[in-house]
Amino acid sequence: MNTLIVYYSFTKNNELLAKQLQQRLNADIFRIETLKRRSSFSILLDLLFKRKPAIRKHQLSLRNYDQMVFIAPIWAGKIAGPLVTFLNEEQSNIRRYSFISLCGGGTGQQEKIEQALLTILSHAPEKVTELWVSDLISADKKKNVTTVSRHRVQQGDWAKYKDKIDDFCNAIQGELIQ
Repeated sequence: MNTLIVYYSFTKNNELLAKQLQQRLNADIFRIETLKRRSSFSILLDLLFKRKPAIRKHQLSLRNYDQMVFIAPIWAGKIAGPLVTFLNEEQSNIRRYSFISLCGGGTGQQEKIEQALLTILSHAPEKVTELWVSDLISADKKKNVTTVSRHRVQQGDWAKYKDKIDDFCNAIQGELIQ
């Protein structure tokens, strides 16, 4: 079965996650690129005005894949705009999919992400997993959003997420076997 990982990464954290999953799932990989360079300010404006950033056109045929894994950061409880743009453009070509994010973390956020994906694609994801950056940061620094958003995952940090990544991959591979 063919698996495609489609990802957007602003800080490279989710890119590192995508590359790990690519090896683990023996999947093809595609990086979403925006037409304009992103900044924290442009991201804030996107969130405030519900703008969908323009992304580069691609020649990728999603119909060649049995399963897709989408990866993107979560900004203010919402899926990063460039992935939302991609999902809106490709919704008729997306059948089976899952979502995973390396994000700041927040209680109740996963349900919001599942609902957002359902709204965009008209069918629910098979699996949604969040890997919280806040789990890597000391308790006194967790409360500072800037500290969490600026954290860059190091090689040794991945051990903290091992069980969640294993669970996600096992669910993806299990779905493909059926």
